[in-house]
Amino acid sequence: MLYRRTTPAEVLELERDPDLAAHLLADGPEEQMFELGRAWHGIHFLLNGSAWGGDGPAFDAVLGGVPVGDPSSYEPVRLLPPAAVEAVAGQLASQSFAVVTPRFTHRALQQAEVYPDDAWSAPDALTAFLLPALADLTAFFGAVSAAGDAVLVQLLRD
Repeated sequence: MLYRRTTPAEVLELERDPDLAAHLLADGPEEQMFELGRAWHGIHFLLNGSAWGGDGPAFDAVLGGVPVGDPSSYEPVRLLPPAAVEAVAGQLASQSFAVVTPRFTHRALQQAEVYPDDAWSAPDALTAFLLPALADLTAFFGAVSAAGDAVLVQLLRD
């Protein structure tokens, strides 16, 4: 899962040319990019208690946003405007490890067919894989929200 911090000026450009979204993600400066990697689906499950369901800012953290650009691509680029970014940042900040940890069991993620299925047999899947990724995602959204920026997000193929 690839995220890109997007300025209000870039959002205006996207309104004029939605296909620019893919270029912004592909050619974005490194300091504006955040890669959640293979933890994306597990993070979504921790936040929502569901492999694909959820609502509000918890859903938006991974699977939310409004599609922009070419809808026929493998996974369309999605935009979270500044108000949604602020809501996600608040939601993530309120989701302490003590809140999300009880949602994790190896069996629950395996039964829900959460990607990557090979990760959930590792004894430290929560502590070494998901919780550090959640902390990084929380920091990313917090910084983007503080700047008043938007986020572009896209699921990448492995």
